[in-house]
Amino acid sequence: LDHLVPRSLGGSDELDNLALACHRCNSRRYNFTTGIDSITQQEIPLFNPRNQQWFDHFVWTVDGLKILGITPTGRATCHRLDLNDEFHEDGFIQQSRRVWVEAGWHPPREDPLDEE
Repeated sequence: LDHLVPRSLGGSDELDNLALACHRCNSRRYNFTTGIDSITQQEIPLFNPRNQQWFDHFVWTVDGLKILGITPTGRATCHRLDLNDEFHEDGFIQQSRRVWVEAGWHPPREDPLDEE
């Protein structure tokens, strides 16, 4: 579980402040609530699943291996959480996604794909 507003910044343990997150994303987010938009270089609030819709901010690449931020919020979140292993370069996320794609489990059918 991840605190949307970190406890260190006054966030509570109430359900409306909690979201499911893997250990990796939780660790990379740490207590940050913002990230840098790769296009504008501005500091932007991270995606909040309690009041934002995933499909408004992200799409999958056609092969299902990468998440693309399509808004400043999406790009800042991809950057802060390193959702595509671009900074830590261990390849674990993309390797896992490749297995999930081959098994037919990924990407989620309701999620949009990049049209380019």
